[in-house]
Amino acid sequence: MKISKFNTSIHYNGKFIYHNSLTEKFLLLDPLLMDLITAAKNEDSVNSIEEIHEELYKSLLMNGFIVPKETDEIQSVRVLMDKIDNQEETYHLMVNPTMNCNFKCWYCYETHIKGSKTSPGTLEKITNYIDNIMSNQKGIKQFVLSFFGGEPLLYYQDVVLPLMQYTYKAADDHKLALGISFTTNGFLINEEMVADFLKYNVTGLQISFDGNKELHDQTRFVSKSRGSYDVIVENIKLLVRNHIRITLRINYTEQNLIGLEDILHSFNDLSATERKYITLSMNKVWQENNENLGDQVIDFKEKATIFGFSIPDAFEGNRVKNSCYADKRNQSVINYNGDVYKCNARDFTKENREGVLLENEISWNPKMEERMSAKLNNKPCLDCSILPICGGGCSQQALEYRGKDYCVNNFDENKKKDIVLNMFLSNNLMNA
Repeated sequence: MKISKFNTSIHYNGKFIYHNSLTEKFLLLDPLLMDLITAAKNEDSVNSIEEIHEELYKSLLMNGFIVPKETDEIQSVRVLMDKIDNQEETYHLMVNPTMNCNFKCWYCYETHIKGSKTSPGTLEKITNYIDNIMSNQKGIKQFVLSFFGGEPLLYYQDVVLPLMQYTYKAADDHKLALGISFTTNGFLINEEMVADFLKYNVTGLQISFDGNKELHDQTRFVSKSRGSYDVIVENIKLLVRNHIRITLRINYTEQNLIGLEDILHSFNDLSATERKYITLSMNKVWQENNENLGDQVIDFKEKATIFGFSIPDAFEGNRVKNSCYADKRNQSVINYNGDVYKCNARDFTKENREGVLLENEISWNPKMEERMSAKLNNKPCLDCSILPICGGGCSQQALEYRGKDYCVNNFDENKKKDIVLNMFLSNNLMNA
């Protein structure tokens, strides 16, 4: 037997949290027991644990902290990743109705294309493709349709609504579960749209704020004299009062973290039940260079939790079991012009596309298979104790760092331990 390479120990309140990232099991150990494990590992004498403390040995063995010597633990991760990323039960189609937007946020990575819009011909190809997937995809049980952009609601009547109507009926005809979601700035939402969302099974929307009202309106505005904050707040209230879930994405910088709690006051008139339909998502703007904002972010999360917003479960941070949609074979992003991608977090250029939409299918180019085999080729990842929950980042990161040693946690062991600690605290909170 041997000590698993995926074990992490963290000193916590006079004891040690011991975690195995493959089994996702925790043990809370007294220092003497942790010393016993450490000595056994250093001396390559796992059997000594059993001789001294049989109960501890059995617990370590049962929870995956000790494994047979011949076990190829990296292969176990490969098998797990393959199972997740090549699953057949769900197909996720993301559509960009346009690359135009009604706002011009300073940090946006996309090139907005004025006048861009899904043509009737491309719309027909998309519906043909949906029918092809639902009719012929082996093992499919669920279809997920997401709208991105640009601002997808700019062409709601011409593109979005027809696609929702078609997909809803097609899923019903094929007896498939259906989920529809949006990434939108939320400004154009109205009561008629909300009625459609309820009718066609829209399961959630991601809507962003850029700080409190003052700072948000400096980034997202209709004109110099008219911001967007108040309208978006009221639209979010309309959605959650109709029991539609919202992911409230805060795009934060060092500047807009100040006064961020003002956002909570904007939703004071929501009931406790309604507030639970809002899940907070904190995301640092990629141009922000200050790496020491963690305490301020945690402070706001705590205030938001007390206020009644939902906070993502730390276990959702398992980037292997909850890998990025672009890592999955059963996923595609169709741009307004019929170009096809996997990742929606990079420019939608001809150079980046991974396929083209034909009459009822996608013609993938070699980049797609390069992506599907990109992960787990990074040597530092193979020696990392949290590999089974980190995965070395997404396939896009693996492609961009190809040929280089890298770490998505900046080789920071404390940052890695914080990931484990947050999972431990979340686990104990859920079981309290």
